[in-house]
Amino acid sequence: GVRHSTIRKIQLATCSPGEGRNIWQQPNMDPILKQQSFLHETFPPGFLWGSGTSAFQTEGAWNQDGKGASIWDSFTHNSVSGNLASEAANVASDSYNRWEEDVKALEYVGVRSYSFSLSWPRLFPDGNARGQPNTAAVKHYRRLIERLLEKKIEPVVTLHHWDLPQVLQEDYGGWKNDTLVELFEAYAAFCFHTFGSRVKHWLTMHNPYLVAVQGYGTGAHAPGETGGPAASLTVAHNLIKAHAKAWHTYNTNFRKAQKGKVSIVLGSHWVEPQRGKAADASVELCQESIEAALGWFANPIFVDGDYPVSLKTKYGALLPTFTPEEQLWVQKTADFFALSFGPNNLRLGQNIIGYGQTVTPDLRRLLGWIKLEYGNPSVLVAEGGWFSEATVGMEDTVGIYLMKSFLDGVQVFGYMAWSLVDGFEWNYGYSIRRGLFYVDISKPNRTRSPKSTAQYYRQIVKDNGFPSDETSQEVKGHFPCKFQWGVADSTLQVTRVHFHTYGRSTTMLQTPKEHIFIMVFFLFICFAFLGPVLPFLPTVY
Repeated sequence: GVRHSTIRKIQLATCSPGEGRNIWQQPNMDPILKQQSFLHETFPPGFLWGSGTSAFQTEGAWNQDGKGASIWDSFTHNSVSGNLASEAANVASDSYNRWEEDVKALEYVGVRSYSFSLSWPRLFPDGNARGQPNTAAVKHYRRLIERLLEKKIEPVVTLHHWDLPQVLQEDYGGWKNDTLVELFEAYAAFCFHTFGSRVKHWLTMHNPYLVAVQGYGTGAHAPGETGGPAASLTVAHNLIKAHAKAWHTYNTNFRKAQKGKVSIVLGSHWVEPQRGKAADASVELCQESIEAALGWFANPIFVDGDYPVSLKTKYGALLPTFTPEEQLWVQKTADFFALSFGPNNLRLGQNIIGYGQTVTPDLRRLLGWIKLEYGNPSVLVAEGGWFSEATVGMEDTVGIYLMKSFLDGVQVFGYMAWSLVDGFEWNYGYSIRRGLFYVDISKPNRTRSPKSTAQYYRQIVKDNGFPSDETSQEVKGHFPCKFQWGVADSTLQVTRVHFHTYGRSTTMLQTPKEHIFIMVFFLFICFAFLGPVLPFLPTVY
């Protein structure tokens, strides 16, 4: 309406495209000092801690109860070599059948938010949301949402996390075809109508950059097409328009009654100038590198409905264009900024940097760039975390240093650590473990066993702060009483795990090496909430 249009105009006026360049002129913070430990009031009341899973990675039940095939089902089933050859996600963590165990795992840790995705091909096997839905799928997601709310765990729901119905790939060529824009709009409308009264935070899609580049450009992800930059640019264009249509559908038809918020999860790497020299030329290369990933999607959605000038210069006529009318309805179609920051983006960052630049896992600096570039939006770190090889043991980890102060004024309202349970890690298959809970995929019962990281996190939730012991002398303190804890699906995980039964009462892990590194998601709290961490991360590129 008129009021919302006014708000959109005001928001647009506060954006300052190009201001992100100033972040490279600002000094990096020094490593943590003794007096900079976490203290009461470090995080604002109501800060949303969370965690989550994606449907394809954990649900399994790939053809159960009328579910249709997804492009990832087809991609994994047709692989002839590598991790995917014999490691399809047909069962994965079996969360479709064992969702109650997932909720119990959430209860065990004591969290209060959970991020998960809906499976489009499970809800609509033929991909057409204008037809009749799969009633078994609707029942499943309703039960999950209701149980979460009964346990006072807030659902954060993603509409589409990469598992496009295979039939839409076969009939239309997938996201290369703009027919999918309208099909996605109808799917979003169904989900808002069916589940929206119980959901307050929606995410339309997860990291479309990886869909466009790895799915249709390089072929590393499903559907495995190698169309190069031309295909990636077309796919990205359609994904942006599909997101915008879904946002407008919610804004027009559901927002007033449901009072929720809608955004899109965008991914990015971070890059520093050659040898840390912030000369104008070096800064410009850094700016272009971030614009080539994050700005590709964020500029149209958060600024003016159009691509960054650097992309227009680079791709010329190859880059699709938004009509003036499209620019008007694409811009400002997110109620908050949802960010994905992890190893997949850092790897791809190596392909879009200039001479001498360095890709670094510095979430703090990236958040500062977002603040300057997009007018200090409210930010949800919707996927933060790391992973390690399945054979890496806990003794291979080193200390995490935590910083005081709150994100230099960046309006971060939540953090989703990945992951709740071990699952199928895309093109890595089961060679990577990222869960708080160990799942033995060789056993049919897929028992969830809390790792030492889950135990440590549980203690933090119980204490509403960091326990005082020899490994956390400088990070003890308490969070505000209203601090919200949760878990998601994508953390750095060590894998020489120690199992604990659900009934066991523990107040602290017995050995420093057992808990010296609480899940990776504290790794990213380091970056996000303050400050650089010493360069101890595993090599990811």
